[in-house]
Amino acid sequence: MREGSGQDSGQEPTLWAFKVGYYSDGFLGYAKQPGKPTVEGLLEDALLRRKVIGKDDRIQVASRTDRGVHAMGNVIAFPTVLPGRVAARILDSIDERFFCFGYARAPPDFLPRRAKERWYRYVVPGKDHDARRWSSWAREFEGEHDFTSFSRKDSPARETRRTIRSVRITQNGPDLMLDIVAPSFLWNQVRKMVAALMEIEVGRLTASHLVEALSGKRRLTLPLAPPERLILMDVIFPFQFTPAETNLPRRHRFLESAAEDLKMKVTLLDWFRERALGTQ
Repeated sequence: MREGSGQDSGQEPTLWAFKVGYYSDGFLGYAKQPGKPTVEGLLEDALLRRKVIGKDDRIQVASRTDRGVHAMGNVIAFPTVLPGRVAARILDSIDERFFCFGYARAPPDFLPRRAKERWYRYVVPGKDHDARRWSSWAREFEGEHDFTSFSRKDSPARETRRTIRSVRITQNGPDLMLDIVAPSFLWNQVRKMVAALMEIEVGRLTASHLVEALSGKRRLTLPLAPPERLILMDVIFPFQFTPAETNLPRRHRFLESAAEDLKMKVTLLDWFRERALGTQ
């Protein structure tokens, strides 16, 4: 079968799941927005153009990440007559910022939104963070709680009680890494959880305020931690993905370029910070 022959072959499509990642620079989030660059819009246009899917087919996704949020292990699914390995190769070639890491034949009733677990990582920059103190505060999030203060208000309203399986804090050089695992998350939940810990660190909140908010006895008004340091690390299902082929030289060139760009951004921010604080 020729790549891209897709839905014109007359064969019955098979539902395939794909483990994917994306570097969020240049995208306005995952979900499609008319006339704006998004991950979903990119995928839909490319897969239709290459006849991997038909015009009535829908690309399902486990997590619709916000603008600025990266992914290393999101999962999408769609029906196609192409073999999984071929569809995965096409996915991996769509855009240098988009990666396909694996593929799996999905059950007919498969819905990516019904994942067993989601794992997010947030990197807190800077120096002088006390990882042990952060860990003691973060443990309050574990278990089932009312996360009304830690999510965006939705219409219609969503159930705000959620269960956090684990929150782990580790030191990574001068930075802290927060790894949060749960079956599901509310909109903005991780970024507001991180913001609450930052507020405690600087003394604008106390640990008791956090406990009261999680029990529903107090309502907090929290900022949003910046999205660029949030990564969807993985989405877990009760089956394994076959590793996909990837164009390693091209990926290496892109990642090297992205790393250099990031270094320049950090350098510029440091210069502006020094100028603003009058320290130069």
